[in-house]
Amino acid sequence: MRTMNRILLTVSALVKDNLRNRFVIFWIIVFPIIITLLFGLVFGGFSSYFHVTVAVEGNYGLAKYLNSTEIFQGVTNVSLKYAAEHDYIYVISNGSSFTIYTSKQNQEFVPVLESVIEQYYQKVNNTYDFTVLQISNYTYYNYLISGIIGIISLSNGILSTIGVSASYFRDRIIERLATSPLKSYEWVISLIIYVIIITLISTTAVIILGILFGFIPIIGIEFLGFLVIATLLFGGLGAIIYGLTPKDKIFLSEIVANVLVFPLMFLSNAFFPPNVYPPIVRIFVEYQPLSVIITIIRDLIVYGISPNPILVSIVFLFTIVFLYAGGRLLRLREIS
Repeated sequence: MRTMNRILLTVSALVKDNLRNRFVIFWIIVFPIIITLLFGLVFGGFSSYFHVTVAVEGNYGLAKYLNSTEIFQGVTNVSLKYAAEHDYIYVISNGSSFTIYTSKQNQEFVPVLESVIEQYYQKVNNTYDFTVLQISNYTYYNYLISGIIGIISLSNGILSTIGVSASYFRDRIIERLATSPLKSYEWVISLIIYVIIITLISTTAVIILGILFGFIPIIGIEFLGFLVIATLLFGGLGAIIYGLTPKDKIFLSEIVANVLVFPLMFLSNAFFPPNVYPPIVRIFVEYQPLSVIITIIRDLIVYGISPNPILVSIVFLFTIVFLYAGGRLLRLREIS
């Protein structure tokens, strides 16, 4: 009971102390909103900046031909359900008749796709019949908001853990806490709970903004649970960075955090899919930690499907490792 009381009091103090700071408010609320608005307004015509994937049923040659264009990427052996969930255009070829399934996002490319199909069959003197059906209201904002939520778990997890720890060290608050009955593990748990709270605040602000853009997320226990896990993973990483930094050079932990966070943020699938990046970095963009977490979040709140269990297991495993290592390194009584 005493342990719980000390943790709750510490969490309350952390929340009150930091949420009164305008700089903190900027990073957990204003910054996510600004970056969402910036990318949403500038890149609202999302599909114009990358190859639109077209899943073809019934004609492998047509799919291969689409790959030779500068607009479309043709694939086969994909179900209509999978295509709808991942914003592919889906084409069923039946002789001279074609049924095209598309999202609202990709409707502007249907006339171009019809012309490309006619070019593919140009040696055959025939009339082609196209039926176009809209299968989802997917837009760039669905993609963007889900990516921003992943970024929130990254930035709050690493930057807030290091920021609070470093500022409390510089202001000698850690020294006062070290003379109190508060134990090191209670301090670590309190800090983790604080980071989770501000992550939920940031996520709520971005989701409200997304709703104004017409994005209605699928919010469930699975999403909230995974958001907490993602935040714990990056929070543990932040604790490791801070714990390994010599305390006479504590500013280095904040430099390392920024050097790590911003490349991960912009070299990820948060704003654009991996296939828009140069081939030399495409694999990294697709499988780096933030991209994996965003992929799982996107599956949960955009597509409403169960994420890849292997990816979830990997994230969960690394979360345990980082939390354990970070908890051992983030000691309360380490003042020399």
